[in-house]
Amino acid sequence: MRYPTAIAAALVLALPAALAAQTQSQPQAPAPSGGTTAAPVSTTPTTASVTPVMGKSRLTGDQIASWFAKQKITPAITIPIPELARIFVDEGNAQNVRGDIAFVQSILETGWFRYEGSMVKPTDNNFSGLGACDSCSRGNIFATPEEGVRAQIQHLWAYADPAADPTKTARPLTDRRFTYVRPYGKAPTWEAMGNGNWATGGGYTEKILALYASMLRHNGLQPQTTTLRSVASGAPSGPLAVVVTRKGAVRMGDLRGTAGTLGAATKAYGTGATRATYGNCRVTWASLGAVMTFSPARGESPCGQDSRVRGAVLTGQQWVTAKGLKPGDPVSKVRRLHGSKAARGSSAVLASSKSGARLTARMGEGVVKALVVAVPRQR
Repeated sequence: MRYPTAIAAALVLALPAALAAQTQSQPQAPAPSGGTTAAPVSTTPTTASVTPVMGKSRLTGDQIASWFAKQKITPAITIPIPELARIFVDEGNAQNVRGDIAFVQSILETGWFRYEGSMVKPTDNNFSGLGACDSCSRGNIFATPEEGVRAQIQHLWAYADPAADPTKTARPLTDRRFTYVRPYGKAPTWEAMGNGNWATGGGYTEKILALYASMLRHNGLQPQTTTLRSVASGAPSGPLAVVVTRKGAVRMGDLRGTAGTLGAATKAYGTGATRATYGNCRVTWASLGAVMTFSPARGESPCGQDSRVRGAVLTGQQWVTAKGLKPGDPVSKVRRLHGSKAARGSSAVLASSKSGARLTARMGEGVVKALVVAVPRQR
């Protein structure tokens, strides 16, 4: 899933010359603005065209295999490509995840199934780099190709669906890293992948969708996109300010923390996926990369409209602090904006107040993973 730089470069070199020429003509994503490098891809605004992770495959296994054969590449895996492609479509349709695009993701993750220079071996039946990381010695190993594909599909489901649950997978759970995804549903579109979601580098989405567009055109089809509003209706567009002042004022977009209720949050962000837990209410807005916790007044329902916001974990790149820091930015930017001491360890306090309000950056793999807001209970 997260390969060292040398391997990532090898994957790019594996792109056949003819197909590379095709990808250059594909529409490019907006100019990047931060991430694991100096310029990661920003999240897609709500009115832009996006490609949902969820849904049925547009292509059959035979259509996928026909396109792959045209590339004249000899894979190193232990299963014929036509059979592997059919497994991707079948497993994807069972979990309502786009298996045809997941197959393309595997091409990028494995270097066209050749695994050259990879810690993952062709016999591991691991087609997505699950368990592989810059500091790891080996990725996950699966007994059969079906189990490896299923784990990849289930991991994509965890990224794409706020209602994802490891006890409710369509088929037996094989993804050992399912519960590592937090929050569930934080990347409902392929445009949200990369820059800390699934892969650390920028350009991850563009490479996958360019290959997929080539696959579609080979089979006489054109790329289809939807709008983010059809993925999560009511979500706002544009940057969303995250502010915590020394006097204790808290703001997250249009939601004022000291008086922020679930009803006000729904009005500001649209309807989110709610789940009552431990007497509080956790609400996920997948399209915004936001999970907020609301606390009810004594005796009231946890998910009542008057429940007050107590905290938030913000992973979407539209969430921006007053100094311009957002999820996906490199840790070096935390140091530059807040001083060298702020970026030590896995978290950095960006702002705090005597009342207990606090804004923290959660960091990992060289980037800001999330902005975390704590809101004190009203006295």
